[in-house]
Amino acid sequence: MTKTHRKAATSSEDSFNRHYAGIWGDERWQDSLLSALQKPTRYACMLNRYSSLEAAKQCVSNPDTELRPLPLPRVESKNESDLPSNCFVKYKRATEDSQTASPSSESFPAPEPSGVHLQTHWNLDAASLLVAHLLNVQHGDHVLDLCAAPGGKSIALSQNIWQHLHADDSPAKQRAMQQRPLRVGTLHSNEADGPRQRRLAANLQGYLPKALFDSRDVTALRVDGTNSKAEYELRVKTASGTVGYDKVLVDAPCSSERHIIQAHIKAKAGGRVADEMANWRPGSSKRLAETQLKLLMAGLKAVRLGGTVVYATCSVEPTENDSVIEKMLSQVEKERKKGAKWSVKVGFNEGRGNEELEAELIREWAEKTKHGWIVLPDHSSGGGWGPLFFAFLTKVPS
Repeated sequence: MTKTHRKAATSSEDSFNRHYAGIWGDERWQDSLLSALQKPTRYACMLNRYSSLEAAKQCVSNPDTELRPLPLPRVESKNESDLPSNCFVKYKRATEDSQTASPSSESFPAPEPSGVHLQTHWNLDAASLLVAHLLNVQHGDHVLDLCAAPGGKSIALSQNIWQHLHADDSPAKQRAMQQRPLRVGTLHSNEADGPRQRRLAANLQGYLPKALFDSRDVTALRVDGTNSKAEYELRVKTASGTVGYDKVLVDAPCSSERHIIQAHIKAKAGGRVADEMANWRPGSSKRLAETQLKLLMAGLKAVRLGGTVVYATCSVEPTENDSVIEKMLSQVEKERKKGAKWSVKVGFNEGRGNEELEAELIREWAEKTKHGWIVLPDHSSGGGWGPLFFAFLTKVPS
């Protein structure tokens, strides 16, 4: 690295750290949050319910580590007890030197095709599994994942939609099979970029039963969610007409500071400057927030009255998180004054909150922000998950 490049790298890094220290406080940024973001991402593992869970467990098991169910919080009206856990984390086994098991940073193996030719599992940050879990997808729901590539969250959302097609037996599967008429849901996974949309489609086909694609109950869409007409392209088409979604996830493109930090560490080790750090500017978030707001509005227009939208980013920048929610609320109010018949409630339970759930989130996962929650890797629980901001929104009649 030349002296000029080294000076530029130092300047970019200093500016980056000053900016985020100003947001999170110098002490927290320097003493805990930055170092937590510098660590390699820790992964959890989601077993695919449309494949044998036992085969998947064998694929991910290791004699040196212990698989433990991911402690996802209990969600109202979700029959977790009727389904075996399919989300796991690794712990190092207790030894003579260490009497207690401790979280393991060891990676899970790559997925493999099972006996039904579907992939066994997907590895992802547990914060992503938390958000999919909190959307509380039920059997037969119509679900939209607006910014879906590469597909991990879509596959997580899919796990409860078609319980009658689960590979393993369970009370939930039996109950779903006895429904008359059988309620069949929809998963629309959307990605505007062509190559990413093709990768998304291939991933979905690797995890979900072929019959769902033949019936078009699962579709990989390619719709520009920032287009003002996007809601019309995104709607669910049924035999009885067009309907809105029950659940929508808007996991919007964002600054992804953890990626910037880790790319910079890797580049510095090779005597280079990471493009991600060199190109970072404090004002970049304002431009991203404009796109994020358009995507969120598209998601809100596509969901039915009474339906749920979760807005999420993996950014630690409030401009892309709480500020987007504030701008959305202002935009919705403008739409209402123009004649829109709906509004938005922010928070669990249509804005009324959920004391038990929120206490568990604070204890095990996240911290509250003005309008939502943020999972950060320096959380006192020691999980190391995130970052992931999310806000829970319900579309209600105005």
